[in-house]
Order: sequence, then C-alpha cells, then structure tokens
Amino acid sequence: MSEILKIEKTEKEFIGINYGIKVFEEFDDTLILRWSDLYNKGANYNLSHEWCQLWFKYFAKKQKLHIITFWEDRDLKLLAPFQISRGRLSLIGTKPDLYDEFNILYQDSRYIDKLLEYIDQNKLEINFKHINSETEIAKHLIKRFYTKAVRQISHVTETKPYISGSFSTKNTIESDIKRCRKNAIKQYKEDFAFEYSVENKQGFIDEFISFHTYRWNGGMFVKKANLINFFKDVLLNTNSAILSRLYFPVNNKTAAFGFGYLDSNNKYWYSMTAYNHDYKKVSPGKVMLFDMITESFNRGIMHFDFGRGSEAYKNWFSNSESILFNIATYKHRVMVVKIRTLVEKILKKIYG
Repeated sequence: MSEILKIEKTEKEFIGINYGIKVFEEFDDTLILRWSDLYNKGANYNLSHEWCQLWFKYFAKKQKLHIITFWEDRDLKLLAPFQISRGRLSLIGTKPDLYDEFNILYQDSRYIDKLLEYIDQNKLEINFKHINSETEIAKHLIKRFYTKAVRQISHVTETKPYISGSFSTKNTIESDIKRCRKNAIKQYKEDFAFEYSVENKQGFIDEFISFHTYRWNGGMFVKKANLINFFKDVLLNTNSAILSRLYFPVNNKTAAFGFGYLDSNNKYWYSMTAYNHDYKKVSPGKVMLFDMITESFNRGIMHFDFGRGSEAYKNWFSNSESILFNIATYKHRVMVVKIRTLVEKILKKIYG
C-alpha cells in the first residue's frame, strides 16, 4: 500500500505567497495540511489530497502534476488539483476517469476567475470532463469562454441522478424490498442484516472484488490495470471511502457489498454494489442499495448521489438529476473543426 503524505497539525510552515498564483509540480508535504484545511470546508471526495495522490500513483503516465493555487494575505483561497500533458490541463483522476464530477477547491467563487486568467495568460489548453452544469465552475467557464470567444468543443455527456433533501420511495419499491426479504427468510430461514460501514475492510476487500468480477465476467477490475490496488488503497487509506455489507447473521455469509464515498460536504457518492451469485434469487443487490440509501438519510446525510451513469435502476430512487458536460479548448481553429466533425460523426452513428 502507498504511503500517503500526512502532516501533523502542529506543522504550519508557510509555503505559499502573500498574493497571487503559485503552481506546485509535486505533492509538497508542506502543502498537504493547507490542502486538507481547504478540503475540510466542503468538497467532492476526489478533491482530497489522499485520493489525488493514490490516483496519480497508480495511473499517471505522461502526465505531470500542475497543482494551481491562489493565495491572498498568505491564505490558500483556491486549489485546482490538475495534471498537465503537452500543454493541456485536466483534473487528477482523468484517464481513467474514476471520479463522478469535476470541480476544484475554493473559498469563494470569485477566485475561479483568477484561475481562468492564469490559464488564459499562459496559453494552456484544457480538457475538463464531467462538469455539473449547476456548479459555479461551470457558470464561470461558460461565461468567460463566451465573452472571450475561446475556441472550444463542448457537449453534454450524460445525466447524474441523485436524492436531495429527503428520501421517500414509491409504494411499489417498498413492496418489492419487503418481497425480497420475505423470499430470503423463506429460502434461507433468516432475514438480511446490514452493516453501513464495515470495520474490518481488509477482511472483505478480496470477497468484494471476487463478487464483482464474477458478475461482470472480469469487468473493470480486469480491464483497467492497477484498479484493484487503487481500490484497496482507497478503502484502507482514505477517510471518505465506505464499504457496506449485507449478510446473513446466523452463518455470517455475505450477500452483497456496497461501495461509496462520504465527502466533506456530508454528501454520499454511490460507486458500486456487488452481490453473492449464490443468493441472486432473492435480489441482494437491490436490498443492499435500498439499505445504503435509507441508512445514509437516517444518519443526517441530505444528499445521496448515484454517480455517473444513467442506469434505469437509479431512477427508481432518485428525485432529481444533474446534467454533465465536457469542455476542451484548442489553440488552432483547424483542430476545432476536425474534432467537431469527428464528434458529429460519432453522435450520428449512435443516435442516427
């Protein structure tokens, strides 16, 4: 497992500047504490320094770190955890895309313009993916690119369902869950038990992976190199990762697992479930997800995000959805035309 940079709370060495932009090209151990302080004010899980370090360790190839920070009165006001390749910026976590939504860390949205000015002045290109159209960063990007007539390609990619405010289900869903539980009692003489956050993560990781690979005939754990090691490291070495378990208490047999993140905004981000194929007749995956949602709201969590992917089952539970889009800039008009033509051809093949 990787050794994530950690700093004791007593160490407050100043490594920024009084005012302006400073770029870090490594995970500077003196930056980590400031980064953590900013993250803890409320941000997506993938903006934590632990998550970024692990992704970069396992998946970075030609990319180099280009962490852009803005300081005012010696205080860190903005941090954009970017990587750069051939003059193009992207968020750490891109290729493979293992995060659900693009964003950056900032204390006030007015500092976003400082970041965009830096990108413009240094003639950097961007490849920002999975931007939530409702976020401040999205609004600032669109407004600036429109007023500056920036050459860019942007397109909507998908919707992202979520539950916000309170969780209430349709009668049909509750009846379906009750039916699954009754079938479990009938088949196995006991009802499911649920553990929201397992204490012994190490003891269940391999079982989770085996369930997932069996269900998807290999799936992403086989297709993406280093994903298993990344997944294990995230579970064991970050504070945000949560592994939930549905099981039969008498024999302690696992029926299903659920994996997600609880970020510093107190938002839960669902990632995936994996169930024991031996119990597929009683739909443990469905019961697992229902219990994850129910217990999240019982704990005072007011936002349950289903993550990227518009699978139908997510809409059984959700009461709203976000629109995600990608945006990329190019210095040369000819490149914009070529890419736009290619995108149009791809979309025509998909949608006719």
